[in-house]
Amino acid sequence: MAFKFNFTNEDLDLEDTEENQQLESSLNDLSIDETDDINKIPSREYDILSSPLPSVIQADILQVPTVEKPIYKRTLADVKFQMAEQDTLVEEQDDKEVISMLNLSGNTDLIKGVYEGGFKTWECSIDMVQYLSGLPEDQISNKKILELGCGSSLPALYLLSHSHTNRVDVQDYNDQVIRYITIPNILLNTVLTVEEPSSKVVEEEIQEESSSEEEEDDEEDEDEDDDEDKRIEEDVDTCDVEAQISAETIPTMLKLVSERTRAFVGDWSTLPEQLNVDQEKYDMIVTSETIYAEHALPDLISVFQKALKKPNGVCYVAAKTVYFGVGGGILPFCNALLNSKDESGDRMKFEKVFESNSTVKREILKVSWDL
Repeated sequence: MAFKFNFTNEDLDLEDTEENQQLESSLNDLSIDETDDINKIPSREYDILSSPLPSVIQADILQVPTVEKPIYKRTLADVKFQMAEQDTLVEEQDDKEVISMLNLSGNTDLIKGVYEGGFKTWECSIDMVQYLSGLPEDQISNKKILELGCGSSLPALYLLSHSHTNRVDVQDYNDQVIRYITIPNILLNTVLTVEEPSSKVVEEEIQEESSSEEEEDDEEDEDEDDDEDKRIEEDVDTCDVEAQISAETIPTMLKLVSERTRAFVGDWSTLPEQLNVDQEKYDMIVTSETIYAEHALPDLISVFQKALKKPNGVCYVAAKTVYFGVGGGILPFCNALLNSKDESGDRMKFEKVFESNSTVKREILKVSWDL
């Protein structure tokens, strides 16, 4: 069974800028393929230190209102290029699955039990970043934080770059998402130095040379300009920035990431066992666009109950008010939360802290212990 619904920038209350038009193409549609038999991926910790990296990471710039620093997020075209460069498309079954995920179009964006949409950037994660940026400094510094269903990990990127005192762990259902999107994004925003794409610099040099030659010989340069224009059109710059990575620095960079971040993959039902919550729980848990499926709500709430510190830990849940045709949304989540108790018999409460003015309503809930 497949679900799909379309939203526009106007519906989402996003400005109609070129940046948001590009973003919209990755978050318009939500469609889900559901199957009766689900083989859930067991949860495990992802080995950050052995994560493969390319020699160059290309990224787009996302400027979130009220956030001073831009957020850099890797382009999907660059993911495909890395995989082609590593020549693993045919040999590795996992990477074949990545190509299938990247090529998902309007037919299906999520495949229940297989792929949970981590390669897309969803609008509620932007709401989350904007909301977090407005909290008092003592609430977003010197914290141990977990982002569930991270994907592009925009909230984690903001929290890591905002304060070096934060430790932020990330989790996504698919290890391919952590490998090709989340870890590169963390590097882009905390370790690497970004610069203008080399292709843009080359293009500017070509244009300067073309102008100089034109002054010397107009007739001869007319043909040369045509050739160069054609070449430039065929080599369109598709990213805002890029970062160079030398092979000898990779171990050091990944070590820097691992000192502040652990990464986890797989299903939520077995995640608490991997988090070492018996030793130290989280001050804050954040999650965006993860309550669209009712069947997954008990496992999500269970992670809250087992991983969040008492009595002052807080969770933030960003989501659309209703996921039409899917069954999930704010109301089913709230009902499930109120009807749940942890092993000690303690319950959680919620309050709405944000609601969008867009046609398609989006909300952020603050979830805390009701002690």
